[in-house]
Amino acid sequence: MRSLLSILLMTSLAAPATGGEPVALRAESFTVPPSTGPVTHVAVRNLLKTPYQGAVRLRLPKGWKTNPAERAVKLKPGETKRVPFAVEGGRDKAANTYPVDAVAVGGGKTVVHKQVVVCASAPYGKPKIDGKLGDWDDAIPVTFTARGRKTVVRTLWNKRQFCLAVEVEEVKHVTWRAKGAGKFDAVQFAIAPAAARTGTKETDVSTRCEFLLAGMSGLFARDKVFALAKPGMPLAVTQEPRPLAALVAKNARVVVKRRGGTTVYECAVEASELPSIRMTVGREIRFSFLVHDPDDTGLRDWGQAAGLWPSQRNPLAWSQWEGMQWGKEAPFDSKTEWGLCSSKY
Repeated sequence: MRSLLSILLMTSLAAPATGGEPVALRAESFTVPPSTGPVTHVAVRNLLKTPYQGAVRLRLPKGWKTNPAERAVKLKPGETKRVPFAVEGGRDKAANTYPVDAVAVGGGKTVVHKQVVVCASAPYGKPKIDGKLGDWDDAIPVTFTARGRKTVVRTLWNKRQFCLAVEVEEVKHVTWRAKGAGKFDAVQFAIAPAAARTGTKETDVSTRCEFLLAGMSGLFARDKVFALAKPGMPLAVTQEPRPLAALVAKNARVVVKRRGGTTVYECAVEASELPSIRMTVGREIRFSFLVHDPDDTGLRDWGQAAGLWPSQRNPLAWSQWEGMQWGKEAPFDSKTEWGLCSSKY
């Protein structure tokens, strides 16, 4: 019999459903604010068993344009390419949502993929990790809704730390218990270099740094950051249901606070926990996150909100631990585009 992991892998790496379209399209998130004139990309995948030749363009909000207006693309069967465009005339929006259309003309068909993208970037900053977000005004909020509940994510960076603040709208917050493992609410995130790729078999090794954030109950209890994966770790190890008590990150801190119907996670991970990441202005990285809300919405996956293709579901992209549950489908890849910028202005 095939293992469940083998079945999930074959399902997740299959070609996306297209309804007979020759290519799949995805507009990537901006990794620097639109007003700075960023370079953005459209991912194009040939879904045919024959070569594809056509032209790709990107429709942006009114008043914006790309340079060049379109680009020619040639793809071998099954091949994927990232097609770059420089953005001119862009304007930042407080809501950080930008409707775009990715268009491909070729193979006798016009394919239009409508999407809403965000600026996925971490400005420079040094927040105090105390569960209060008054010093996060310079961050760029990324907001998405899953099954009626909102999640807001902010990131900042400095030479010593990568910082993360997550606001999770949820009915109640279930804390982690060191003894008596059970379901609990948590935030899981992964960081990797821009060129990193996720393996497709358990004998491959991890290319990411991955962490889990969990709150604890009790007057003197300290909220926890668990280090789930690091570069070079066999992916087979990340798939083991490991007890979390032995995985506490020594050089990371999180504070979890409950405010009304929202749980706030504020975290800083020291650079020593991120050996594969160079903290410099203008660097593009790979970053993604999951929200675990097992008693209400289940798994909230940023990869799905960011528009990754169904073929980019990969159970090896995320670590497991004792008591963890994915649900019916494997999550999406843990490597969506993100950037390190000097400022959101």
